[in-house]
Amino acid sequence: MGSATSSFSMLTEDILDEYSMLTYLSKAEILRLYKIFSNFGSENLQTNHRYSVNQVELAFPQLKYNPFRERIYKVFSSEKDGKLSFEDILDLCSVMSQKCPDKVKAAWAFRIFDYDEDGAVGERDLMTVMDRLTDWQNSGNRIDKPDQKHIVQVLLKEMDLESNGTIGQLEFEHAVGKMSEFPHSFRFAF
Repeated sequence: MGSATSSFSMLTEDILDEYSMLTYLSKAEILRLYKIFSNFGSENLQTNHRYSVNQVELAFPQLKYNPFRERIYKVFSSEKDGKLSFEDILDLCSVMSQKCPDKVKAAWAFRIFDYDEDGAVGERDLMTVMDRLTDWQNSGNRIDKPDQKHIVQVLLKEMDLESNGTIGQLEFEHAVGKMSEFPHSFRFAF
């Protein structure tokens, strides 16, 4: 393993060990990611470098077509600037890995769906999610407002256990924990 890290001047064995302990990624996966992002130039491997959306999408083309890509970038960006550091990328890939527990995936999905960032998924958040899923801006397949409101009411009836008009993080985690397909839809290979 020591010889594997020697070609990556910034990624020491200690840092590699730390990253593998703090994420759900193996050392081999971390090294693979490091190699991918080193292709953008060694000057980009500085610890404070921020990768642009274009660079991230070159490495992970599947994100380019994700209807929640803007929220993913915002939620995983430690600086909230829409760009990602290498550590932000490790967080993203860790959560999207097959080894990440469903409860952790659900917590991150909750943050992505909480568009207004008020700590709850409410009616407006759910309507935005529906718009994103139907790609209404590009396809014109918009669900009309009365139907959206009906769907929101059905979702709230099932998921809002506290009956406060919103879905809290624990309620969200509980609901997606019952969805067998959720872990498979919240991951990607790299």
